[in-house]
Amino acid sequence: MMMRAHYSRALLLLTLLIAFVAPVVHALDEAQAGVIDWHHRWIGTPRLTATPKTVRGSPHVFVATEKNVVAAVRTKTGELIWRQMLREDEDIHVIRPVNGNLFVLSGSTKTNARMLDGKTGQIIWDFAPAGEPAYSASGFGQAATVTAEDGNLIVINQGIHIRKLSANVGTPIWHWSIEEGSPTSFFAVVEAKGFDKHDSVLYVIGLTRGVAAFSLEIAVLDSNTGERIKTFNPKSSILRYEDVQVLGGGSFEKTGYVAWLETENKQLGTLKLGSDRVNHQTLKSIIDESSGFDQIVGPLEFEYLGPLEGRTAFVLSAAVGEYHDAKSAILLEIDEKTSKALVTFDFLERTGFSVFSAAYKPSTQDLVILRAYRAEVESGLLELVDVTKHETTMQHEFELAHDQFGHITSASLELFNKGQDQYRVSFTTMDGSFHSYADTERWYREESLAYATGVELLDLPERKLWTQEADELAHDAKTAEGHLSLIDRYTQRLTMHLSQLKDLPQFLISYANPSSLFRKAPKAVPYSEVGIGASNRTLSPLYRDQFGVRKLMIVSTGKGKLVAMDTANKGQIVWSRQFNWGHDIKNVFTVRPANLRLPPLIAVVAETGDGSGGHMIRMYRLNALTGQDYESESHFFPSSSWIPAGYKNAIKLPFEESEERTQVIVIADDRMHLTTFPTSIEVQEHFKNFADNFYFLLDKKIGAKSLNGYKAIVSADLERMDIEPTWTLNFPEDEEIVTFGERPNYEVMASLGRVLGDRGVMYKYQNPNYVTVITVAAKVAVPFMTVYLVDIAKGSILYQATHDNIGLDQPILATQFENNVVYTFWSEGLSTYDARGYQVASLELYESGVRNDRIKGETFSSFSSQRPHVIAQSFPFPYEAVAIGVTTTKAGISSKDLLFGLGRDSVMALNHRWLDPRRPTSAPTAMDKEEMLVPYGAIQEDTRMMLSYHLEVAGVRKIVTAPTLLESTSVVVAYGHDLFVTRHAPSKTFDILNEDFSKSQLLLTIMVLLVMLVITKPMMDRKELKEKWF
Repeated sequence: MMMRAHYSRALLLLTLLIAFVAPVVHALDEAQAGVIDWHHRWIGTPRLTATPKTVRGSPHVFVATEKNVVAAVRTKTGELIWRQMLREDEDIHVIRPVNGNLFVLSGSTKTNARMLDGKTGQIIWDFAPAGEPAYSASGFGQAATVTAEDGNLIVINQGIHIRKLSANVGTPIWHWSIEEGSPTSFFAVVEAKGFDKHDSVLYVIGLTRGVAAFSLEIAVLDSNTGERIKTFNPKSSILRYEDVQVLGGGSFEKTGYVAWLETENKQLGTLKLGSDRVNHQTLKSIIDESSGFDQIVGPLEFEYLGPLEGRTAFVLSAAVGEYHDAKSAILLEIDEKTSKALVTFDFLERTGFSVFSAAYKPSTQDLVILRAYRAEVESGLLELVDVTKHETTMQHEFELAHDQFGHITSASLELFNKGQDQYRVSFTTMDGSFHSYADTERWYREESLAYATGVELLDLPERKLWTQEADELAHDAKTAEGHLSLIDRYTQRLTMHLSQLKDLPQFLISYANPSSLFRKAPKAVPYSEVGIGASNRTLSPLYRDQFGVRKLMIVSTGKGKLVAMDTANKGQIVWSRQFNWGHDIKNVFTVRPANLRLPPLIAVVAETGDGSGGHMIRMYRLNALTGQDYESESHFFPSSSWIPAGYKNAIKLPFEESEERTQVIVIADDRMHLTTFPTSIEVQEHFKNFADNFYFLLDKKIGAKSLNGYKAIVSADLERMDIEPTWTLNFPEDEEIVTFGERPNYEVMASLGRVLGDRGVMYKYQNPNYVTVITVAAKVAVPFMTVYLVDIAKGSILYQATHDNIGLDQPILATQFENNVVYTFWSEGLSTYDARGYQVASLELYESGVRNDRIKGETFSSFSSQRPHVIAQSFPFPYEAVAIGVTTTKAGISSKDLLFGLGRDSVMALNHRWLDPRRPTSAPTAMDKEEMLVPYGAIQEDTRMMLSYHLEVAGVRKIVTAPTLLESTSVVVAYGHDLFVTRHAPSKTFDILNEDFSKSQLLLTIMVLLVMLVITKPMMDRKELKEKWF
């Protein structure tokens, strides 16, 4: 008895020690921040750049992007210093560096002139003139310059208002304007040498609308008072404001000029500011001086060289060659004596879509012009031309893969002096990326990810699958063809396992490494968005980790690019691929998973132009691990194919073909035809049998007033596969569709019913064909929204609910999963006494409202007349939701968390039990308590629910999730502008030890206990024997 008690005490001690070693796991604590998640901050493709002038090179470059973001980027590393996210409708027109700070002119419905701190991005001052909206996003009628005389700002707004603003505080010094409705719009201002007795003058250049073209109008203003001195109206005929260049000036000592193209008259006009004398030169006489224009196929155009004041040189270019991808260009300079333009340098013909920029040498103030273009498929070329010497001073070729980045689309040149003249080139490429190239450093930011439109999460292959393939299969023809006997294959397998025994000691050492006795929890590792590029590092082997948390995340972008990222390595880019110009990627499907001894495959469906004004659909099959085309010997499995029609929809079907084990995709085009991909006879036969029960929506059009359902019709000879409309659901006259509820890509229903407090069961409604549609009536006295649950097989409305007096300016979102629907909206309240705010509504669908009652029959049919029993409830919500998703786990056992992207640039997780529509509104009964229902109440603010903790995850538009091998854990991806990836366990990590759990410490504890048992056992035996004697 005493020996058994001794062993019981030892076992209890062992249990307590194990409990001490394995602490409680929380959802997210401070130690996990930055360890289980990563966040990439993006700014979008730069549209405007501005570099502060410094002799030794600016430490940062200011950019304004297509996504209306103003930012400062470190020039040496590409790291983001700061960013200011403006409203989506606040287009940025001008940025100018001013004494180390940055002036920004932006707006559309409202104009804002701001000065931002150059180091932090904080607003120093903000001037917004009342009742003055800006012009279009093109920027016409918006301009600004810094005066050399006093360092203040001259700002043009609307093409009508010209102001001088104090650079220190932003207050207006003077204001001059023309009458609204005037045919003249001013678009540029320059400080230049005056005329007669007027020295301190500003020239404001504008265009006056005529019957067939524009003409120049130049207003001369006193720089100190804003008083108009004179107006010049030189004879001119201009079709576009891009055909005008303002040259020279920059101070009252320098002469200013205007040059313009008269396309109809085929002339170049030049004018010295402050005079009426116009010089005309025929364009033919100019281009005849260059042999590069012999095969000209496009109009002559001015090249934008950047906001560089004081230059009198400019570049004229035109497309040449049969394919319009080559460009010839010439450099012209204004002669000070005659005010005519003289050709001083021939850039000659270059392929690869050339772009230009210019800068001054700090040492001599000589002008240098940059030409950047694609030289070869894998490289780009930079050329620097010294305008004073009229010669090319530098040519440098650099790596620039066409299938990753496409062509160079814009460039900016910076020259600086560190003992000798050096250069730095910032440029953008067709895929949206932002690059920098200098003598000693090069980096790029994958800004295409700021335009993410879709994410596909792919499971990686197991490590043993690849080692089997490498170790088991010999490289001779017999083995490659698979002609090994059973004995030979068993012998190879046994040999492989014996060879792997050499790794056993290393495994034991790593398992019980003494150094891990004092191991702490893993810490966050610093990283940046610049370091994720595939060219910046050596890629590690791609295989699945122990728990399936590591995924290959394939992001499709609005720039026509695919980017594959490693979720376990801070989003390192594995591969990227830029498709041809004009590709609108519609879908990316995983058609073959990684659990086979074949490479995983993805299918890409894109729409592009056909070259004659129409559209066509292109399909690609790619190796998911490399991004390369996957070639097959069978002509039924091409790496790429096309359909001569516009895109309507693409759906992955629930069956695969037998030859290559890939899932089948069916594509609907605007001819109302269906095409399977691949197109083998086997696939078409299978689809014919499947088509009888294949019902679908052709497109989910926002703003539509009706919804249409379709089915597939396949002819007996498989010659035709057409789309046939089956039903039309017309909504009431004032209603328009604003959103659809989307299901997660992966979904498993673990239980068929919900167990009640009295052990009864309510069975879940399992109709796979219903879709959530939300409409809004905005043009009525009291706006309202209606939620419809529609069966797409027959077009019937299974359920509908209306919410009155909603907010039209707030987002409306919806998601559906299992038998649940959740949607968000803004409520203005039904009366003046009702609270206004965000609401989250939750629906649960059951087969019956009676406990233990089920629909009769073994399978569900959409054509049954029975409708679901719906339980609904809405809850006040403290945040603005801009995206919605739901967690998914492998077996669907874990509870569900609703994931919300918030307008405050955060991502939060809310357990579904808080949105349970059965939460009691009165005192909970015994059955409610047995069922563990939480009493009804508003959703409270709780920072512990924030998956992104303090991170600013900007512009979230969608949230997708994927299961792991751990039933407790789901991988969460939030994207839109920024990219945020984390893992989340709604029911806690019940199936895994804590990350800082030490196996070696556990083994050491067991060994100590065993030693204690060995030592104490003889002592206990002697004590027991002594007690028996005495």
